[in-house]
Amino acid sequence: MHFCKVRSYGFFYFMNSKKDNTKYKVLAISFGHESNACLMINGKLISYAAEERFNKKKAFTGYPKNAINFCLKFANINPKELDTIVFVSKKTTIEHNIVKRNSSFSMKDFIREQEDYWYPKIYQKKNIDYLDTFKDKIIPNEDFDFRKYLKLRKKKKINSIEFFKQIRIFTVQKHLNISPEKIVNIDHEKGHQYYALYASPEKFRKKSLILTNEGMGDRSNLTVSVVKNSVLKEVFVSKKNRLGTLYKMITLLLGMKMAQHEYKVMGLAPYASKYEIEKAYEAAFKNLFKTKNLGIFLKRKPKDFYFSFKEKLQHCRFDGIAGALQKTVEETLVQWIKNCIKKTKINSVVIAGGVAQNIKSAIPISDIKELKHFYINPSSGDSTLSVGGCYYISSLRKNINLKKLENIYLGPSYSNELIFEKVKKFLKKNKNFKLIKRANNKKIVKLLKNGKVLGRFYGRMEMGQRSLGNRSILADPRKSETIKLINQKIKMRDFWMPFTPSILSEFKDKYLINKKKLYCPYMTMAFRTTKIFQKIAPATLHPADQTTRPQILERKHNPKYYDLIKEFGKKTGVYSLLNTSLNIHGYPMVCSPEDAFFTLKNSNLDGLIVNDYLLLRK
Repeated sequence: MHFCKVRSYGFFYFMNSKKDNTKYKVLAISFGHESNACLMINGKLISYAAEERFNKKKAFTGYPKNAINFCLKFANINPKELDTIVFVSKKTTIEHNIVKRNSSFSMKDFIREQEDYWYPKIYQKKNIDYLDTFKDKIIPNEDFDFRKYLKLRKKKKINSIEFFKQIRIFTVQKHLNISPEKIVNIDHEKGHQYYALYASPEKFRKKSLILTNEGMGDRSNLTVSVVKNSVLKEVFVSKKNRLGTLYKMITLLLGMKMAQHEYKVMGLAPYASKYEIEKAYEAAFKNLFKTKNLGIFLKRKPKDFYFSFKEKLQHCRFDGIAGALQKTVEETLVQWIKNCIKKTKINSVVIAGGVAQNIKSAIPISDIKELKHFYINPSSGDSTLSVGGCYYISSLRKNINLKKLENIYLGPSYSNELIFEKVKKFLKKNKNFKLIKRANNKKIVKLLKNGKVLGRFYGRMEMGQRSLGNRSILADPRKSETIKLINQKIKMRDFWMPFTPSILSEFKDKYLINKKKLYCPYMTMAFRTTKIFQKIAPATLHPADQTTRPQILERKHNPKYYDLIKEFGKKTGVYSLLNTSLNIHGYPMVCSPEDAFFTLKNSNLDGLIVNDYLLLRK
């Protein structure tokens, strides 16, 4: 294998290129956990995709070849037309990519990682080799040949981080046949910060705080930045915040996959009694963290975050552990944000990074008296690093007017003609379904009113982790038994997990308690609900605390979906629908018509809306 060195002036080349600014094209790539790619032309996002949607490996760790191909094909761009290719994250090690850790590890593997690697390393001071521990997980890789690395590694003649930089350059060169001088690397943190800056409403770019909080980036797991007139200045950075690490490890201790199932722990937490929460809190979490100035620090320093907590929590109930963990995270985040507001005198806040996806914490954060404006972007974790990469690199060029993120429907779409051909093929092999060629809103609403649960595959796929109408499962929110039906027969997920609503914007004040008028179009915040909504939409509430995580939908965001909900409201008086992602448990959200048909066939969905067509189970 031959590796090309990126010359020191590679970034200089990019900055001083004499290409026409009006046609500046940048492709950003996140090659790691939740790999993804994004294309921007002249400051406008054109296409985006996560690799998992194509290869069906949830939280895929590796080179996002299919996502890159889609982004370029959608815009009809030859790779040689690209001005810059950006890799987001500089200090990623190669080991996790070789074993495809987050996408290929089972629960058994994650536990083995703690017992066979970290325990002897931390407690027995043994020199343990990670790849030797997981040699059974090393499989041939189509993107790069890692055998050279393994040989050099044994001779201790290679640096993992530097080698992986070369691997990434080699891989993208091989794939796209482009000059290495066009390739730049940026900090992981820049991806989060600039995504937060440009995916937020306009008022946050005038003056705001951008806070990142996550497991670990390149140089930090927490940053504080001040924004004034779209100029972002990082004022604090720390590696001592361990909120994200704690949540991951407790997720594993509760028998769920870390780096994937944290949302399940969050959903479990409200079911716990005050007694069980306090019991677990006193046993393991009390006085664990402290906040000082702009940072979050460990007040008590456990030897590790798995075995030490396993011992402390062995006599505590599972729901109490989840509740105590959530309490700890909420208390710490609230105090941290209070400190940041006090220190900077800025009361408009945007949170990014993995910890920002703890949507339940949005309620106590929004209650902060000193906080005026608050926002969480759609999919604020690593799945949108490439979007931030596009914004950051483009912001460095003069005369480019960066367009804020207003449209999150940036994935693949399919014509009615193509859909019809695929539908016909599906019906030939599956005789237990029938086709309705013109699926208008009145027909769909009638089915939903009668208790049918329908998938909706329409237009371009959403960006990120939330279904927002185009790759969704829809149901009548008025019937609480719908929760059990979807959980057991369709989603096949844990019984305690709640579902969420899409609510028309005109009815948000009637349905939600939102005193500060927070903007939430992408299901990124939880809200308390009104008595009215609790009565008319019980299937979209968390059963334990009556909160909800809504998509507040304006017509401009998705006119077709908006009109469907409006029609449902006219017939029922409820201007909301239950909306959850179109997938079977364990699979990523569907991308293609074939994915949608697979979900229909292998679940108990009553039907599937496919663009203008409707497939119904006979």
